[in-house]
Amino acid sequence: MSFSNLNSPSAVLRVCVDRSDNGRISGMVYSQRLTRPMAFSDMGSLILRLDDVLEKQNFPQAFQHSRTFREHESHVPAAADPSEGIPLDEVEGSAGSLATFTLCVISRRNASWQGWVDWMDGSPKQQFASALELIRLAEERFL
Repeated sequence: MSFSNLNSPSAVLRVCVDRSDNGRISGMVYSQRLTRPMAFSDMGSLILRLDDVLEKQNFPQAFQHSRTFREHESHVPAAADPSEGIPLDEVEGSAGSLATFTLCVISRRNASWQGWVDWMDGSPKQQFASALELIRLAEERFL
């Protein structure tokens, strides 16, 4: 099994929000894409750390790659295969004390993300066309 099926439970990320201070959220991320839960301290750190996971797994593939003069070493707990990641029942059982949402990044065009977010509170899924739009969706939700 690989991460190549966007409809697979292994392709999504469950974001568990434990705190919100004036819209600045923090918590943990669970996914079969990770070998252990990954903490985040705000939306910026969430996006940067998840971008490292997506880059390390090359899924979904980026349409553009940044050129650098030195190698960037990633310290994210990215799994090489879903069988090496957090078990599905643990991912599905995780929940934040404040909120929980499922995030699926479908593509990485124009040096950004496109996908959907399911707030898991009965509201409809919302699509986003960029990481900035995702930040705005979260800001609307937590401010």
